[in-house]
Amino acid sequence: MTALWIAIAVLLGLAALLGTARLMLGPSILDRALSVDVLVASALTGIGAYAAFNRDPSVLPILLVLSLIGFVSSVSVSKFVARRHLGEHPGDSIAGGPGGAGGTADTGGKGRNA
Repeated sequence: MTALWIAIAVLLGLAALLGTARLMLGPSILDRALSVDVLVASALTGIGAYAAFNRDPSVLPILLVLSLIGFVSSVSVSKFVARRHLGEHPGDSIAGGPGGAGGTADTGGKGRNA
């Protein structure tokens, strides 16, 4: 059991070290976002291994909240980069953005059932 704990600690430590290196060296914001995802995944795996070995279900809410924070941060960074890449401003909505049709399809003056 101790050898397994050592192997888990070494692998998670290596993943965290590589994630931290990418966080510091990453030239783009996507590299940094990916490294934060690696760090969150390493923390989730470490807490999950602790819960499994000690049969302690009290840390499951921590796992849930941490995974939700990781997911929401990844999605928000992705949306930020996508909008920045397309040249949109953060205040514009997708439906009413510059040059947008307000979310309605062009039917050529005809009704829905044409």
